[in-house]
Amino acid sequence: MRLPPVLRLVARNFASNLDPLTIIIRFGQPAITIVVLGTMFSSIISTNVTGGTSYTAFLVPGMVAFQMITGGVVSGNLFWLDRRWAMVEQIFSGPFLRSEYLGGLVLTTMLFSLVGVGVMMLVGLPFIGLPALSPFRLGAVLLTVALGSIFFAGLLIALGTRLRSANAYFTIQSFLQLFVIFLSTVYYPVTSSTPKVLTVIFYGNPLTYAADTIRDSFNARLGPGDLVSLGVLGGLAAVAFGAAIWGFRTMDLGPIQ
Repeated sequence: MRLPPVLRLVARNFASNLDPLTIIIRFGQPAITIVVLGTMFSSIISTNVTGGTSYTAFLVPGMVAFQMITGGVVSGNLFWLDRRWAMVEQIFSGPFLRSEYLGGLVLTTMLFSLVGVGVMMLVGLPFIGLPALSPFRLGAVLLTVALGSIFFAGLLIALGTRLRSANAYFTIQSFLQLFVIFLSTVYYPVTSSTPKVLTVIFYGNPLTYAADTIRDSFNARLGPGDLVSLGVLGGLAAVAFGAAIWGFRTMDLGPIQ
């Protein structure tokens, strides 16, 4: 039985572009972050600041949300390298449609992100135990990661269709990644003492909405605010995916630097 084109492209993405060392690094870095920061900061950060939980229990949901960026970066890099080595032209000249190639990238993003979620949960178990997630709250976690993954993948793919310089692409990607991660509630909460400028920036960051929703799911605190967060993520995912589709339709094929 032959796999559908999208699944064949997903298998190709994992087999040809994601070497074991890269996978270990992408999953190992956030896992080490949980171990080191969780161990060092839990003893010095008050539970009053983190909503009544230990710092590690605050950090693990944030690192789960972080996986949607990891998945987006993977697909963005896959697409850029395909352009760099003229693989896009070869794929399009074969039995694959542009929509199938784009669908394969997005599905690769989501699968990679979900694997990362599982790894973060396994690493966090010795520190926080197994969260008592009901099917509804587990669904909220997975939906949040899926929407965030589509947003970041769409954003980076759309960016890759416009840029023809590796230096420009990877510089912008690195800046966006650092900006999104450190100016969000992944590592630290927003409190009354947070400067107003930073508060505005934090709540203009999609990763903040994802981290807060996943954290509320872990702590059984889902409420109307989390529905708003999912709505924001859904809207951003739709816009980013639409930008990626438009980029594919108008992309100039040919060598890039």
